[in-house]
Amino acid sequence: MPRINMILKCRIAVIGALLIALSGCSASFTYNNIGWLSAFWIDDYVDLTKQQSKQAKALIKQSRDWHRKTQLPLYRQDLLSLQKLLINNPSEQALLSHFQGAKVHWQSLVLYVKDDLVALAMSLSAQQRQEFVDAIAKDMADDVEQFNEQTELERKQERLERQLDTYKDWLGPLDDQQIALISQANSEFQSTFLLWQAYKQARLDKLKQVFFDPQLSREQFISQLSMVITEREAFMSDELIRLDANNAKHYVQLLINLRATITAKQLKHANAEFADMLKDIEQLIAND
Repeated sequence: MPRINMILKCRIAVIGALLIALSGCSASFTYNNIGWLSAFWIDDYVDLTKQQSKQAKALIKQSRDWHRKTQLPLYRQDLLSLQKLLINNPSEQALLSHFQGAKVHWQSLVLYVKDDLVALAMSLSAQQRQEFVDAIAKDMADDVEQFNEQTELERKQERLERQLDTYKDWLGPLDDQQIALISQANSEFQSTFLLWQAYKQARLDKLKQVFFDPQLSREQFISQLSMVITEREAFMSDELIRLDANNAKHYVQLLINLRATITAKQLKHANAEFADMLKDIEQLIAND
């Protein structure tokens, strides 16, 4: 999930809680206590005043409550739809359309919190703004350092191991044909890490320009910061968009190929995983 999103650390905390939930890690506790837990995440990026901290926590709690009421039911429906797709013989277009829906949900959250995030950003001092962009730059540098610690072959092998573990979690033991399909898809995957880093840098550069340009009027500040928050693709290169689309197609094709090999036992295993995830979401929806 990308870390360039400016004070979007707040919204990342909200969606991050959902991801934790879907991993089965103290879902209800994390999601329901996101307000005060967020303080630990935000402090990694900027030291807020008491009033700003109160403002941020209120925003996150309000966003969580809205997210619980309006978005979690949509995630539940998406899971049910995906389960139905995979039980049958899904087409490439049907799967691509399904996964595109996830981006729509994310954008809905971004648009919901945008105005409050801008208001919070406007309250930051010059020193706080510098702390924030420095923290993001450090995260990016750390990511690059970690990336460069491995060779391309090592990165591919690590990714394959993660992929195999994921499919084992969903299907149980894999047979030789399934391992071969996953390995082939992994070899066709085109790394976009450096392109994502360029995207993050472009977005960070724009954020710095907005934060530190003394000539911007209040209206210009709001408009340009809103663009940084909401218009993600404006900072993506054509190559990144193209490769991401190609990788998505390869991923969908792998799902189609695997579906033809899945045994009744593996399908039962997958349905149990879906049931667990749906149970987690139901509990979060019900736990007001």
